[in-house]
Amino acid sequence: MNQVEQYFFNGQFRACYNAITDEMTHAAQYKKLLEDYDIHLLPTYADGHHTVERPDETYPQMDAYAALKKIDDEEAFQQAIAKLEKASKEGTDEQKAQSFFTQGMLFLNAHHYNESAHCFMQAVKHNPNDAVYWGIAGQTMSRFGWTPFESLSYIEGALDLDPHNPRWLWNKSLVLTQLYKDLQQQAFLENALVALDDAQQYCREEQTSLRAALVNTVENMREYVFQ
Repeated sequence: MNQVEQYFFNGQFRACYNAITDEMTHAAQYKKLLEDYDIHLLPTYADGHHTVERPDETYPQMDAYAALKKIDDEEAFQQAIAKLEKASKEGTDEQKAQSFFTQGMLFLNAHHYNESAHCFMQAVKHNPNDAVYWGIAGQTMSRFGWTPFESLSYIEGALDLDPHNPRWLWNKSLVLTQLYKDLQQQAFLENALVALDDAQQYCREEQTSLRAALVNTVENMREYVFQ
């Protein structure tokens, strides 16, 4: 298996696309597929920024959303929303990104999943150096109807910026497993198992909810490993 194929079957679609040169006629099928999903148009990142997931499965980037949920007064809530929307239009890139991320969390809580994913994607656009924006975008996309190629490209961004995050590794494993089921390519399953094993290794003891989800995924994997 050549380098392009290794990247592809490991869900590293950006790396796969960047490794393809015009002379690689054998890789034309991969290039076309990835271009169909706009992988080459994704934002680029430089200085990585990541934060540690808390035991309750939250990140500091979610604090603004948590504060909004605590507002009981309707008028005060509407004022806070107006301020949030203003930041998305007039703020700095980081302020715009945080605003869109918070809006995405609000849409997610209201079960408006498509709007939520689009907000998370806007957060990535305005601040592509934040691993949480990439990761939550990819996780939301994978759970609510986006294709594996689209969701995994965002999870790849999160892992490039935060390679030891067990949540992003877990999500990578889930999407690679879906690709295996869809395309019946054994390499997807093999890499899914590696990502899942890495997720278990990096998951901290106090991350009890995530650890339980990982154990459940391991049990579900037995269906494919021992078939």
